[in-house]
Amino acid sequence: MHVLLLTLAVIGLPCLPVSLAVATCTPGMAMTCMLPKLNMLTDGYTTLRNIPPDTYYSVRVEMLHLPISPSGAFLTRMSEFFSKLEMYVYHDPVFQIAPGTYLSSIKVLEAPSLKQLLVGAGDNNVTEFLIYTCGLERIPQTIGNLPLLEDLTFSECALRNFSLGAFGQNRRLRILDLSRNQIETIIPTTREMPQAIESLYLSSNRLENLDMSAFIGLPNLSMIDLRNNNLAKIASEQTVTWSTMEMLDVSYNRLRTIDLQWLSAPNLKRLILSNNLFEKIPERLRRFPNLQLLGMGDNRLAGVIDLAPLNGLPELNSVDLSNNPTAKVLRSSRPIRLPVLDSLYAEYCSLNRFNTSGIDLPVVSFISLAHNNFTAVAPLGQAFPSIQSFSFYDNPIPCSVLKARAELILSGKLIMGIPPLSVSDCASGSIQISPSLLLCCKA
Repeated sequence: MHVLLLTLAVIGLPCLPVSLAVATCTPGMAMTCMLPKLNMLTDGYTTLRNIPPDTYYSVRVEMLHLPISPSGAFLTRMSEFFSKLEMYVYHDPVFQIAPGTYLSSIKVLEAPSLKQLLVGAGDNNVTEFLIYTCGLERIPQTIGNLPLLEDLTFSECALRNFSLGAFGQNRRLRILDLSRNQIETIIPTTREMPQAIESLYLSSNRLENLDMSAFIGLPNLSMIDLRNNNLAKIASEQTVTWSTMEMLDVSYNRLRTIDLQWLSAPNLKRLILSNNLFEKIPERLRRFPNLQLLGMGDNRLAGVIDLAPLNGLPELNSVDLSNNPTAKVLRSSRPIRLPVLDSLYAEYCSLNRFNTSGIDLPVVSFISLAHNNFTAVAPLGQAFPSIQSFSFYDNPIPCSVLKARAELILSGKLIMGIPPLSVSDCASGSIQISPSLLLCCKA
């Protein structure tokens, strides 16, 4: 098959001739040449059949008028010439994939009237199927008639609930994207059916309380995206084992706590809990010995941020605690050691003290405490000899303190932000650290 992509903008108007503008590109050439417009009902098919071998074409139809729905037999016919098809706008209420459709990829970018998807039982080569902005209210019962399907997207549609059992026959499905719908409920399956899904996107839906046992039949899951829902509780009545899970993202929800003892995910690397309502760092994180990144920015970590729950995480590389405006102190209630932690961010809080006692960070290279309420520079260089730089930018530090730390500032180890252009740019005071370096400070 010589043609790699057919791009269509479809208008569902009654019977008019179909014309194609065919652009040809010879292999290795960047330039495009245009052939005259072709009448698809007369010489269009003949021209497509006469495409010479080893030449790659892209066919773009700006407007297509057909007497019947531009799916079904049309897709089958197009699959004689193309391996991938993309429709910009689709106006019909029904989309049909008939047996004998040998397209590998079908994308529909906008289908506001689409209410029904029909997939006929029989041979087809569809491995990628994506529909955006549609009226589908449920997962089509015939989706199982795409046995080679690997990547499926129904996004910005009207889905309200679904069950993974609907994909029981899609044994090769690896990527499932149901983001930006109206999903309120995930219905547990009545029986376990191990599936191949590796990446599951459920962001921007309406989930509130999620029973994670609904996903128990996904042993190969490596990431799940639950951002931008209304989640107040995540739990499971039974252990969910994801031996290949690497990322769990539940940011932008309403979680105050999260008990992850139901989750067996020994290879979890990224845990994103930012933009929630957490008041402290969750316990039992040591259940995830390969955790590398913990994101807890934009929460309600209050008063004292206790780093103790981070102990026992030998692979933890980066921690972000920024944008917790009521947090005042950073410390650990018991000794902790994070052997590979490289960076720590606690910006835009109300921190005025960092008690480094009992905190062992043997390889840390950067700590940012910018945009806080420190009036002194914490001795981070003495506490963590490996540190290369640390930021106290936008803190109310007295000018006399900065003068005493001039050597640290000039060496680049103590970062105080972008220097002002003039003294008038500093509202509370300034100090000339060197002839070429002026800094704002508290007079």
